[in-house]
Amino acid sequence: MSNEIMDRPNDIMRDWFDSNWMNSFPTFFKDANNDVTLKTDIKESDKDYQVHVDMPAFDKKNIDINYQNNTLTVSGHRDSFNDHEDKNGDMIMSERSGGRFARQYHLPAVDENKITADYADGVLKITLPKVEDKKDLGHHIEIN
Repeated sequence: MSNEIMDRPNDIMRDWFDSNWMNSFPTFFKDANNDVTLKTDIKESDKDYQVHVDMPAFDKKNIDINYQNNTLTVSGHRDSFNDHEDKNGDMIMSERSGGRFARQYHLPAVDENKITADYADGVLKITLPKVEDKKDLGHHIEIN
């Protein structure tokens, strides 16, 4: 009997966290932001970094790439979709959105003059060659 009474608050809390109301929070907040993060893969080799950024429905002229202070910044904007209007009442779901998007990535020791980028099929591919001469990265100071 005492164990039953002691477990009751735990059961109440467990029920509250397992309820449909609590499970709707991740979906609620995700839908509010429309999950507009630019999904990215970054590979590193001895000679370079390969960055692939998913940017579907972007026009190449609306994408900006900048490298400064060891930070790669990818930004862009896409216009709102014109087919979102639901004049006939037949729209079941609408998740696509327009607006401005940006991501930053810390990628040190890059030869800024040799960075290249290509955009095809909604994927931005950036190659950032690493600095070949490591002595250009700074100066080590010995302590006497």
